[in-house]
Amino acid sequence: MNLKPIFKPKSACVFGVSLKNPSFPGSIIYFKNRYEYHVNIMAINPKGGEIEGQQVYKSLEDLPEIPEIGILAIRAKNVPETFEKCANAGMKGAIIISGGFAEVGPAGKKLQDKLVSISKDHDMPFLGPNCIGVYSPPYIDTFILPSERISIPKSGGNIAMISQSGGILVDQFMQKFALRNIPISSAVSIGNKAIVDEITLLDYYSKDDQTKTILMYLESLQNGRKFLTEIERHRKYGKNLMVYKAGVTPAGARAALSHTAAITTSSDLVHFGLKQYGVIQPSSEFELISFSKVLNFDLPPIFQGNVVVLSVSGGHGVVCADACTKYGFNLVDLSSKKGQLREIINPSSKDIAALGNPIDLTGSVTDYDVEQVLEFLLKQNEVEAVILLLLPYPPQISMQIGRRISIIVRNYDKPCIVYLPWLERYQIIIDGLELNGIPVAHTIEEGVQMLKGLWQKSINIKIDEHYRKKK
Repeated sequence: MNLKPIFKPKSACVFGVSLKNPSFPGSIIYFKNRYEYHVNIMAINPKGGEIEGQQVYKSLEDLPEIPEIGILAIRAKNVPETFEKCANAGMKGAIIISGGFAEVGPAGKKLQDKLVSISKDHDMPFLGPNCIGVYSPPYIDTFILPSERISIPKSGGNIAMISQSGGILVDQFMQKFALRNIPISSAVSIGNKAIVDEITLLDYYSKDDQTKTILMYLESLQNGRKFLTEIERHRKYGKNLMVYKAGVTPAGARAALSHTAAITTSSDLVHFGLKQYGVIQPSSEFELISFSKVLNFDLPPIFQGNVVVLSVSGGHGVVCADACTKYGFNLVDLSSKKGQLREIINPSSKDIAALGNPIDLTGSVTDYDVEQVLEFLLKQNEVEAVILLLLPYPPQISMQIGRRISIIVRNYDKPCIVYLPWLERYQIIIDGLELNGIPVAHTIEEGVQMLKGLWQKSINIKIDEHYRKKK
């Protein structure tokens, strides 16, 4: 199936635009796209007329042209007939926002089966039903929420987001991505996934040049074995694939069934199968965000888990050391390097700094100390990565420290993750780091989670090499 018209349509029509209620889902979708996106959008309501000076057409037959896709936000009982008209008119795809299908019981399942039959007869893909559709800037956004009510991540990133739940997509993913300054390429809600499912989208995004990481939130898999087979087949495209699977408990599985009418495959089968094929599996929504952010920076992977914690606060170093142990990292033994480290620190700090691992440069630290010690660490063969806990409170830490650190890090093929208080007053430091390829974590544990994402990425790379050798 060709999904490009759904993600990058030149024209679209909305069935279900209200003439009186601007908060109606169809109306929100229509106005958002008319004023904010590139798609040529048209409104349909059986009464016809005008809204805000724009013509509303009575039917599909009255449109000045046949659009590439139709967006259906009407009552479930009217969807099959309308969808069939779209198919007969030669549309290339549809997004069915409406609920009231398989997720509500046998009667709804019968309606959904009609949609599937029509889709297969006309080779016309559709998203949903029971979904919020796509966010695909600058082309189209069918989320049934006004732009001013939600936080939207920056566009132009390399992460594609696939979610079975529209609410999780908007709140847990997009909002947190926006807060952490993680850009994405597009996002899609698949709802009941009657035709377009995670396998269909895996194929689409694997071949998409802009996408480097495919992120999936799934509550269920109708056919786990087929999904794993498709993952193996798509390894040749070299994408990072991340799957966050919900519905892993009996209670969660029951909730997933009532939510999107899909019966979940055994969670153990899915987990071990995904692990075998190098799929990155965050254990929580917090790891998902951390992994996504670090993968967006396209940093070198970590193969052995050997790290150094560099801090300007002893307490922060202790917390980070605990987190490193929790996530399975090895703190490199620096006992033989203490003399060399002490020689490159300023006189005010050299006698009081703790030079084990974690390293505590203390409140007497200067920009120069951070630069010198960081470069020394990156030169050590046994050090794979550095976590820098950068507290900008000491008076001799300048607002240019971010830029100065980035100049050093770019000379080494090793990742450096920075924890820095995410406050507006330190934005110049954050920008100096992130605009130059160094991710900044909101919390210490988030920084360690980012390294875990790079560690899992190394497994992905090894498996890709295995499949290339097989070919």
